[in-house]
Amino acid sequence: MRLLAPARTIGLSLLLTLTVLFLFGCSDEQSRTVDRIKIISGNEQCALPGHDFKQELKIELLGPKVPGLLGGQGSRAPVADVPVHFVPVDGSDLTVTPATAVSDAGGAVTVKVAAGKQTGDQYLDIIPGGFEKKAIRLRFITGMELKGEGREYKASGISTEPVGVKLVGADGKPAADIPVRFQLLSTAEGTRTTAAVDSPVVLTDADGVAETRIKLGDKTGSYQVGIEIMAPDKGFLVSSKPVKIFGFNLVGVVVSVLGGLSLFVFGMKLMGDGIQKIAGENMKKLLQFFARNGIVAVLAGTLVTAVIQSSSATTVMVIGFINAGLLSLVQSIGIIFGANIGTTVTAQIISFNLSGLALPAITIGFLITLSSRRVISGWGETILGFGLLFFGMTMMSDELKVLGEFGSFREAFNYFDCSPVNGWMPFLAVLGAMGIGVVATVLIQSSSAAMGIVLALAGSGLINFYTAVPLLVGTNIGTTITAMLAAIAANRVAKQAALAHTLFNVFGALLMLLLFYVPYGPERIPVFLYFINEITPGNAFAAVPQNLERHIAMAHTFFNIAVVVVLLPFIRQFAMLCNWILPIPNNAPVKITMLEPNLLSAPSIALKQTIRAIKVMVEDSWRMVDTAVNKHFLASSVDEKKFEALAKAEERIDKMQAEVTAYLVQLTRHQLTEPQSELVPLLMHCTNDAERIADHTEIILQLTERLTKTDKKISEAGRKDLKKMWEVLNDQQKNVIAALGSDNPETLKFALKDQRKISKMADKFESNHIDRLRKGNCLMANGIIFIEMLGELEKIGAHLENIAERTPEIQKHYIEL
Repeated sequence: MRLLAPARTIGLSLLLTLTVLFLFGCSDEQSRTVDRIKIISGNEQCALPGHDFKQELKIELLGPKVPGLLGGQGSRAPVADVPVHFVPVDGSDLTVTPATAVSDAGGAVTVKVAAGKQTGDQYLDIIPGGFEKKAIRLRFITGMELKGEGREYKASGISTEPVGVKLVGADGKPAADIPVRFQLLSTAEGTRTTAAVDSPVVLTDADGVAETRIKLGDKTGSYQVGIEIMAPDKGFLVSSKPVKIFGFNLVGVVVSVLGGLSLFVFGMKLMGDGIQKIAGENMKKLLQFFARNGIVAVLAGTLVTAVIQSSSATTVMVIGFINAGLLSLVQSIGIIFGANIGTTVTAQIISFNLSGLALPAITIGFLITLSSRRVISGWGETILGFGLLFFGMTMMSDELKVLGEFGSFREAFNYFDCSPVNGWMPFLAVLGAMGIGVVATVLIQSSSAAMGIVLALAGSGLINFYTAVPLLVGTNIGTTITAMLAAIAANRVAKQAALAHTLFNVFGALLMLLLFYVPYGPERIPVFLYFINEITPGNAFAAVPQNLERHIAMAHTFFNIAVVVVLLPFIRQFAMLCNWILPIPNNAPVKITMLEPNLLSAPSIALKQTIRAIKVMVEDSWRMVDTAVNKHFLASSVDEKKFEALAKAEERIDKMQAEVTAYLVQLTRHQLTEPQSELVPLLMHCTNDAERIADHTEIILQLTERLTKTDKKISEAGRKDLKKMWEVLNDQQKNVIAALGSDNPETLKFALKDQRKISKMADKFESNHIDRLRKGNCLMANGIIFIEMLGELEKIGAHLENIAERTPEIQKHYIEL
């Protein structure tokens, strides 16, 4: 019941969270009211007289803003099937083709605009039919050609190439001697140096060109230079036209992005650690406790991974369980399936725009962590981690949004842009995006962190929905490297489990690759992407994607759920496939590592494994003593081969003592509860006593060698006394071994009672032997050996008694573990 109560509470919390997430995933009904006209591209372009403007004019009709379920900024739905009229105003001679167009399913309208003969500012009204009050006016400039628009320069210096304009009159000839004013409208945010225009006013030369250079600041970002022409007498009246250039600081970008990523990863870990403190170690116990059934194992893997915020940590824990003999391959595969679903919760959380809560959460969380109580401190770490996660995400996103304006960066991302070409996603680009996702996750060692980068790139406009999904598929494959590395030193079954993790994600990638080429609807959108777009608010395929981060998070979740649903009925066949690829040679026994390093992160389980190891030590030590007493001493014979075997066995016990001690020392470096901390020294003492029992084997063998050099054996009466004492001692070790790792106090009573018997018997048998010596019934040399043998058996009993005296505390803590 102790295990299930916290699990049930956390399970209900997770269910509530997932319910909220899926409620956010319900599509809004498309609005029929135009509330806003959004300009996608084509506004404020320049063209020479009689020429087409380079960019097509693209607009989007949007409905009223609908607030989110939990508040926030809300979203607008596109408005389809609305006629839009494009009307030149104030005598403008612009030509629009077509002059009237109807919005498509995404609310988008695209037209071409051509310049007339009139120079200077020209205006165009955009009027949605039936919603004339929502009309907007756009400006176009005729007779002017920009120079330097979009150029990129190194920060902290003078622009290597000038910014300027070329003016051409209505007659098509360059316009000379016209004053052009240059003014710095905005600079890169946070720049420390003063940016400035080199020459504020410049007259156009004979070619109609006027240019100036710009002094840039030291921050990465954009600079807007306003160009103004006030020469109405010469046909040029242009109000301030901004020209955007860019300054790039490589060191600053790297520091900001990596700093944000570091805070993101640290916040994610801190949040997971805090939740574990709140829930206790019952989360990790669930992996073993609920792994008996495939479906329940999937749920356990999902829940635990959602709590600890890391599928890698879950799979490494599973590798440890298998290597320690606590889980089978089939059971572990179910947990691994669930871990892949649980890891998507992180992406779901960060896909919501909660950056405004970051600093308050950091402040409140830090104050709560000052509490000395574990659970309260856990809540503090959870809140603090939440704040750091979003603060790091905001740092990355802000920097990437700035870079998203750079043409060179956009071109770099175009190399693996997966947007459809002729109706199909380009196959090589899809494979390239998957490969980038794999490499990024392998380098970062966290699929959640890699997903955070994907979401930041999407938020900055550097990647679209078509590209983001192959990237996230790649992160799924890349995250398997952690389990593969953990399984290198593990047994064959653990290696099979790591292989199962890899095969699962590779199969999922192949399934998704197939679905990319199954189109749906007249727009031939890949069916899976179409499904995600339908269940998520906003339109990821609009000219300006809406709510893209939520679409990516939903795709991540449903992708992993779909793969689990497909493979779950074949979980045993999946295990057989892994066994076929990595067979156990000649059905050899699987090596079990009780002191499994990967279990140290779950101290309660690690302590139970230590108790098991000590129990094995006592059993092995006892077998050694039993052989030395009954096969050698009482038989008065020496077998050199058996001597050597016992010597090697003692070396193994010494090695095991060192391993247990080192394991407990490593365990103390983890966060332990007070009962767990109290248990560590008790187990160290028990380890020492178990090893000392084995040490007596060598002394007994030495006594045997001395005995074989005398003329006679131990007297029959002495042999009977030793056998009686041995029977009680044997009963004592059985009770001690039975008590270790159990909660039965009766076995301890018998063990302690046996020790009292042994002490009395040793005194009595020693007195009897002295009488035999007086009567001359045994040799003096043999008598001394007999007395020493009694002492050895009594010492062995004392070591067993030491273990028995500490076992009540071990039993008490064992129940609590």
